[in-house]
Amino acid sequence: MRVNRVLLSALCLITSAVWAEEPLAHWRTTVDLGRDRGQPFGSLFEARDAKGRLVAGAGFEEVYNTRFRGNRHTVQFFVRPAKGGDRFRIERLPHPDMDCGIYLFELDGRVHAWTNARGNRVKRWDPKRHRWETKVDGVGGLGSGDGVMRIGRGLLVFRGSTATFDGRVILKPPPRGRYYNFYYALGHLCFYFTDREAPKPFTRIIACRWQPESRSEIDVSRGVAFAAKYVGATPFAWGQFGGEAMTVTNQGGVHAFDGRRWRTLLEGNDQVSYQVYSFLNVFDRALLAQYPTGHLFEYRGGDTLKHLDGYPPRLPGVSTRAREAQTTGIYRGEMFTGVWPWAELWRYDHDSDHWTSMGRAFTHPKLTDKTIHPYQEHADRFKLVSNHWGQRITGMVSIGDALYMSTSAKGTYEWYDKYDFLTDTERREYGAVLKMTMPGHLSAVVQWTGKPLSLEFLVYADRLVVRQDGREIGRSRFALSDPQRLRSVKTIRGKGIFGPLVGKLIER
Repeated sequence: MRVNRVLLSALCLITSAVWAEEPLAHWRTTVDLGRDRGQPFGSLFEARDAKGRLVAGAGFEEVYNTRFRGNRHTVQFFVRPAKGGDRFRIERLPHPDMDCGIYLFELDGRVHAWTNARGNRVKRWDPKRHRWETKVDGVGGLGSGDGVMRIGRGLLVFRGSTATFDGRVILKPPPRGRYYNFYYALGHLCFYFTDREAPKPFTRIIACRWQPESRSEIDVSRGVAFAAKYVGATPFAWGQFGGEAMTVTNQGGVHAFDGRRWRTLLEGNDQVSYQVYSFLNVFDRALLAQYPTGHLFEYRGGDTLKHLDGYPPRLPGVSTRAREAQTTGIYRGEMFTGVWPWAELWRYDHDSDHWTSMGRAFTHPKLTDKTIHPYQEHADRFKLVSNHWGQRITGMVSIGDALYMSTSAKGTYEWYDKYDFLTDTERREYGAVLKMTMPGHLSAVVQWTGKPLSLEFLVYADRLVVRQDGREIGRSRFALSDPQRLRSVKTIRGKGIFGPLVGKLIER
């Protein structure tokens, strides 16, 4: 490692060096992803040069960051520039005024910010009016452990121990206790169920068979249940790999469901800190972001999670203790990781095994290893937990040409004017949204039709374009500096940074 301060048609690559409105590179693919059962769709293609270096690709990211799952219906297309590829720009959006912490999720190509400070609140970013909207029908009032996602043509919402699909109740709340932290995979609705008032209090992880075509409500008694070791167990990440849905409890229990039964990869232990905050599929593996190492753990199947020591590194001058890799994401064909407690942002190039520091999501305070967390002395002064003012990157959402990131203190705390050690500008770096752009990226939401998807990925002299069924669904600015580089690439179908394709190629 180096560190720096699915029917898919025979995929066609067509290149041209004619005029500006003629694409310089053009990939066409038709893919049958099958029925939507919550599966990770994976990679459509990747293109590499004669030296084996990744040049371009497209696919569907599968990621879960702390509270929310990424939008599986968003396709990413990238072309990595031959020159100037390290350039990036970060813009701070107007503060959403949701106190000291927010988390992001994407729905239908729009950024949504969530907090439970002063009640559960959701706001949506309006890029045209450059402001935050408070009227968000269908997703307002989400609480901790709730969520929303597209399944096929419908909208699955988990809220207040209840699940609905297109407004129809599919799971009613239990007579006692609560359902929370839902996840849909393998045609099963998975969730945690805790009842502290039962004669023998319990927490169970349950997988209930359900499909969008089902008209009946879910019968929880027929679900496949697994007894968590500790009452009150909760996950910060779900994921899928190798035909299994996986969850990690806050006591470090790692459990997997294959559609029939649960199994345990790692037994929970409340005497040892072991928490996973993000789950990302990358190439032929899954990566789990862990606390307290601040590193990624690799999973390739079986029963073993491998600690990738030093992945990512840490900025010089900060403590080695109590670090947390909290967020992961794929953007422009590279992996990004956000690390607590200094909101470090790292970018990883798999070809060169190279980490690059992208700086921090906060401008204050100065880095120090005299304390583990920022502003510990002020947390002590106000009789707060010592890591209250730690700095998180809580969300990573790719929309259009940008990667949106959110920030938070340790929790989504309320702000009080008595906190006199921060200026108004400084305190608004907590609970903020940052928009980062790098040349060569485009994300677009595909329309689920229930039929094979016909997609085109085009490179013009001044832009990237994605089309579905001949209709443009996204574009971003891009100045191509080396057209010849694209003419000599080798295209590989169904493989790439987003993991293997879960679908079929259609031959023409």
